[in-house]
Amino acid sequence: MIESKGQEGAGPGELGQTLAVTAPRPHSVLGSPERDAAVRRVLIIEFLLNVLVATAKAVYGLMTGSLTITADAMHSGVDAGANIVGIFVLKQSAESPDSKHPYGHRKFEVLGSVALGLAIGTVGVNLAIHAVRSLIAGTQPPEPELLGVVVIVGTLVVNLFVATYEARKAKELESKYLAADAAHTASDVLVTLGVLVSYGASYIGITWADGVGALLVSVVILKVAWDVISENLSVLVDVAQGDVARIEAIVLAVEGVEDCHRIRSHGTPDAIIIDLHAHANGDLSLRASHEIAHKIEEALYRDDPRIADVTVHMEPVGDPVDHL
Repeated sequence: MIESKGQEGAGPGELGQTLAVTAPRPHSVLGSPERDAAVRRVLIIEFLLNVLVATAKAVYGLMTGSLTITADAMHSGVDAGANIVGIFVLKQSAESPDSKHPYGHRKFEVLGSVALGLAIGTVGVNLAIHAVRSLIAGTQPPEPELLGVVVIVGTLVVNLFVATYEARKAKELESKYLAADAAHTASDVLVTLGVLVSYGASYIGITWADGVGALLVSVVILKVAWDVISENLSVLVDVAQGDVARIEAIVLAVEGVEDCHRIRSHGTPDAIIIDLHAHANGDLSLRASHEIAHKIEEALYRDDPRIADVTVHMEPVGDPVDHL
């Protein structure tokens, strides 16, 4: 898109208005259907594993009455539910830009991550309440059994695999939702370790270990919830995504650019949107300035595959600098 009161091919000295050139990045893996399908495949695999883990914990927890193991089953159940939500949210975020969402729908993924963080926090609060009530009432924990140890160790191995796999895929696909979900799954590993410790303490006669273990688990869950929410809220409130100094260096290296300022960025980490003002010789024709703007865009796209859209405002050297 070009916005200017001048005419294409205007003569020398006629570049009296700002020339704005906007160009979305050509098709890339990060914004492609292949990338979105890959993210959904990861969530489907994780969903199946989380259902298996949650079911094993829940059955044993209900059979024995163990508060800590039942709480751990709730945590894994939220993981499975989050996978389902994630599949639908990511489908929405993959939709192409339209008249109501000209910059695309990528923030739906971020919004889904915030919702996941709130769900994690709700589980943590409920678990803390049950743990405190158990400690106050002096509820006796169930007798530890070999089957319980097998269930705990088995789910620990599965959680380690899922957390490692999802974290690797989140980095590879640069997905905020996968990163948030990976953090949630990683907390499951810590939770399960806590369950194993409290289980062992109950075995040697420490009766309050089940309640304290559940309380410690809730603290871990709440910390994960806070990390997920705070990280994704920064994207929703348009925290800058680009490195201003690096962008400036790239722009100034383009032939014909005399200066640049007002470099701004927003969007998501995997779909960065940049706009900036660049100064060129005021005697250049509109067409020549237009070509410089395209060279700036191409240079930025080459430097960072995460950049999804660039708008360059061309101005004549000597115009007052707008620092807003």
